[in-house]
Amino acid sequence: MCGMVTNSKRLISITDGNLRHNHLYISGYHDFFPDECYGESTAAKGTGRKITLIVEGLRQTVETDIARSNSNGRPRNFFRKRAWVKEFLKYHGLRQGDVVTIEQLDRFTYRVYPSKGRSIGRQAPETTTHERAEVHQQAALFPHIVTSTDRKNRSGFGDSASAKNRGEPLHRWVPWIAGFSAAFVDKVFQSCIPGDPTMVTVLDPFAGVGTTLVEGLMRGYTVLGFEINPYAALACELKLSSVRHRAKLLSEVVSKLEDLSNTGLGRTLTPKSRPPSGFRSRIRFFSPAIEHDVLLIQDFIYEQQNPFVRKALKVALGAVMVSFSNYSYEPSLSTRSAAGKPHIDHADVFGIFCDKVREIEADIRLLQRHMRRFERRPEATVYQCSYLHHARVVSPASVDIVITSPPYLNNYHYVRNTRPQLYWLGLAPGNAQLKKLEQENFGQFWQTVRTGPPIGLLFELPELSHVVDTIRKRNPEKGVYGGAGWANYVATYFNDCYKFFEVTRRVMKPGGLVVVVIGNNIIQGVHVQTERFLGQIAEMHGFSLQQMHRVREKRTGSSIVNSSVRAGLTKKPTPLYETAVEFRTPR
Repeated sequence: MCGMVTNSKRLISITDGNLRHNHLYISGYHDFFPDECYGESTAAKGTGRKITLIVEGLRQTVETDIARSNSNGRPRNFFRKRAWVKEFLKYHGLRQGDVVTIEQLDRFTYRVYPSKGRSIGRQAPETTTHERAEVHQQAALFPHIVTSTDRKNRSGFGDSASAKNRGEPLHRWVPWIAGFSAAFVDKVFQSCIPGDPTMVTVLDPFAGVGTTLVEGLMRGYTVLGFEINPYAALACELKLSSVRHRAKLLSEVVSKLEDLSNTGLGRTLTPKSRPPSGFRSRIRFFSPAIEHDVLLIQDFIYEQQNPFVRKALKVALGAVMVSFSNYSYEPSLSTRSAAGKPHIDHADVFGIFCDKVREIEADIRLLQRHMRRFERRPEATVYQCSYLHHARVVSPASVDIVITSPPYLNNYHYVRNTRPQLYWLGLAPGNAQLKKLEQENFGQFWQTVRTGPPIGLLFELPELSHVVDTIRKRNPEKGVYGGAGWANYVATYFNDCYKFFEVTRRVMKPGGLVVVVIGNNIIQGVHVQTERFLGQIAEMHGFSLQQMHRVREKRTGSSIVNSSVRAGLTKKPTPLYETAVEFRTPR
């Protein structure tokens, strides 16, 4: 099965079937090869343009294309020429679970070789003497700010952009706009240099789809997280629990699904499932033909008796469903037509879904192979609830490291942007459940607090109080859509920041590390330096501010600055950025 490392490489985990039939699966990554290389079902009918495989251990290169299925025209899951695979496997003594890399050298040339060392997880290169000197000089001039210029050194945490997770095993399962990259988390762990991993506990209070927790697990740490969104919590829990389950179960169900699709039987079946009754959208979410196939997949999921298989299939469907819907993330969920894109009337729903399941299976195999190096399996726990309301389940003074990113002060509506998954997967099928999620979300949302009486800060911070008051006076003619409603949102957000540090102080060990990634913002034309106020609030609870790492700058065009959240022209250009704020608890 396949796994991705970078844009130019794919990992293939050797299966028992590969060894018996002398082939390598390339399922799930047909877009890794040029369109021209796909030929007809037999060479006699016509081949595609040949690609060159430079196979380590073989004297001659392999010239091959990829055939398509005669029944449905979909690409086959292995190269047309396969005789070389037996010699390759034998030469390197490869066994089930070993990993092979296919690396693209140019458009039609690839290198095939066994993977060495770790197949998941990263090890950053050591810094040079020049880079360390530059860090010390910068630290002397700016003791509390580390900018993006020193991302390669031990003091800088690197670019936090979560988009980098698209090419990382496990992290790539579910598209998720929030949070940070696995490489960022790994860099933070490297900066800590903790001792015995069995003695380290990592907490992510806003776990999302599990970036911090997965990276901690792969280092042998005990990990625990909180996630209020049921869809994100489902994906996070699947990643962490997958070390205990047989990945082969997923290939077995994929084979059944492919049989259903290849025979054409799926087109004649009438689904038993029905679209979720409470789900409403401005235009039809799925076109009729696509909805028919999605409902058949739901039937298939409900028929599975194994809880692990059901969970994996749900995550896979949630990960791909928007891709063949009439909606898209821009980055908020909106209609394709609003983004200038055509509706999708037909799609290979079964094929897209099966490719995602194979991807999940491949990554599980890689993770299990990686985790065999630990004598003791690390513990991993995910609580599907609010950290602010339920942090008492964490023992006092038990956490060594917190790496997290709470929702930003930008009103990005995580609940509404996962409505399709929450409804179609049966995770929160009613408006009452969604309303509860909104009200318990960190900072809530502007939509939930805008109509109430004025909300003030629950603590003394004069400069922040002045910012809230300034926002409250903006655009009074717009009522709750003006400054009054947005001021309530800002006050609620920082009140939750205060509570966050209050409960986190209780669970941290003396000298523990807390890293919070946060973004600044512009609300009603007022610049809010969120990271600076966050630092001041943390110090109220005894945390020591170590550094502020500027990890990423963001787009600041007029459409951003003058959006409904930020309405009101700013007097001077204001860059938007993300900062990793680093704290220590007192020893």
